[in-house]
Amino acid sequence: MHKIFLRIIYSSVICLPFLLSSCENCTFISDNVQFAAISFYATDESQEAIDTTFSQIVGVFTRTNEAMPTALDYSPTETKEIFELPIFTRVDTTMFVFYKYRNINSVLDTIQDTLTMKYKVNVEVLPPDCGYDEAINNLEILYHTFTDVEILQTELKELQDNKPHIKIIR
Repeated sequence: MHKIFLRIIYSSVICLPFLLSSCENCTFISDNVQFAAISFYATDESQEAIDTTFSQIVGVFTRTNEAMPTALDYSPTETKEIFELPIFTRVDTTMFVFYKYRNINSVLDTIQDTLTMKYKVNVEVLPPDCGYDEAINNLEILYHTFTDVEILQTELKELQDNKPHIKIIR
């Protein structure tokens, strides 16, 4: 019992300088991001524009089947070249469902596409007052219903030259 007590005291004395040194001025800047940037491309290179308007994009935790806390809604009249889809770092897989509603002869039709991604999350603990940094890498596509999907960057870092992480062919 006496040895255990002495070990606790020695450990406290050794760790005390590390515990007292805090990061009051956190200047750490990470280039890691917690989203996957995707862009859509046409199957035919000669085709100029591709329709990237969706009525709704919903993220799903694939292991628990819970809906994403807030759906990503985009205006059907607004076109976006790059979509930033949040990655759920509590799990290693995220699924997104892309909905497009169209009216054909007074009948509402729903087009639905799915993209399922798998990745590895590495957490680095920073000094006490600075929190942590999450690096997401080994990005791969498990399943999709698009014509083709290509991973351009396996690590989720800040975008360079507006190059997305994932290229989707429609």
